Amino acid sequence: MSSDAGAVPPDKFLCGWRLRTGIAMPELAPWTGDDRQPDLLIHTGPIPSQLDDAHDVSPLLQVNDEGQARLSIDGVATYWLRSTREIVIDPQIDVDSPDVRTFLFGTILGLLCHRRGLFPLHASCVIVEGNAIAISGVSGAGKSTLAAALVRRGHRLVSDDICAIDAGAPGGPVVRPAFPRVKLWQDSLEAMGIAADGLHANRFGQNKYYLRFSDSTEFQMDPVRLKAVYLLNPLAAPIAGREEIERLPLMQAAVGLHEQVYRKRTALRWGRAADLFTAVGQIAGATDIHRLTRGPDLTGLDALVRRIEAHAAT
Repeated sequence: MSSDAGAVPPDKFLCGWRLRTGIAMPELAPWTGDDRQPDLLIHTGPIPSQLDDAHDVSPLLQVNDEGQARLSIDGVATYWLRSTREIVIDPQIDVDSPDVRTFLFGTILGLLCHRRGLFPLHASCVIVEGNAIAISGVSGAGKSTLAAALVRRGHRLVSDDICAIDAGAPGGPVVRPAFPRVKLWQDSLEAMGIAADGLHANRFGQNKYYLRFSDSTEFQMDPVRLKAVYLLNPLAAPIAGREEIERLPLMQAAVGLHEQVYRKRTALRWGRAADLFTAVGQIAGATDIHRLTRGPDLTGLDALVRRIEAHAAT
C-alpha cells in the first residue's frame, strides 16, 4: 500500500515549497531551488479516528482549533493535515493511485494554503504577456478548459483549480505556481482535439483526465504578479450578444472574490475571517477584476479564448 520504502525520490516543487515524499507524484515538477530543508513532508502512516477537540465541517472533514484537519474519503484514503509542515495519508488503495492525489491536491492543498497564510482562489491561472490572469468560478464553469486552451496557444500555466495568491507580497499580489497539469472532462478534450487515450483519469471510472504540460515553455515555476481575475458567469442558454467581459467596480469585485475562496467554511472555522477580508481588499485594490460571461457549451471555445487573450494583453 505504501511506496515509502526504498530509495527516497528527488524532492518536488509545490507552490514554492520544497516537498519531500516517498509517494509517487508525477504531477509535480522537481525541486530546482536552494538546498534548504524541506518545507513540507508527505508520508503514509496511521491517523486517529478523531482529532483532539474536533469540529465537523462536513461528514467527511473535521478540524480543530490547532489548525489540524482530517479528511476521510471512503474507498480512497484518510488525510491528516497535521501541521503546516506535515501531511499524513492512510490509503485504502494503492497510495500511488491518481485517486489519492486528487484529494491531496484539492481539499488538502487548499487547507494548507489557508494554514500558510496564502489566499486560495478557486481558479486556474495562466501567464499572458508576462502577467498572471486567474480564471475563477464554481466547479464546472470552465476554468481548466480555458486555461488549457490558452496554454495550447503558447501561454504558460501557473496553476489549476486552486490559485495560491500571496496577497500581501511586496509590489502587489503574486501567484505561487502549483504544478504543470490541468483536469479536463472528456468533452473539453474533444473540443481541443485531444484524445483521452493514455491519459490518467482523475478518479477510477471517471471521464475526467489529467493533461500534463511538461515543457518549460508551458509551465511557470517562479511567482508572478497577478494582473487580472476573470470571474466566470456561464449562461444556462445561449443569448445573442451576451458573451462579454465587463470590469467590475470595487465592491462587486470584492464580493466576487470572496465568493470564490476555496474551502472558505474551514478558513472561517479557523478564525481567518479578518485575514480573508484583508486579502480580498489587497487583491481587489491592486488587480483588475472582470466578469466573463460565456456561452453554455464549447462550440465557441476558440473564439472565446482569443477574446480573453486579446483582452488580457491590453
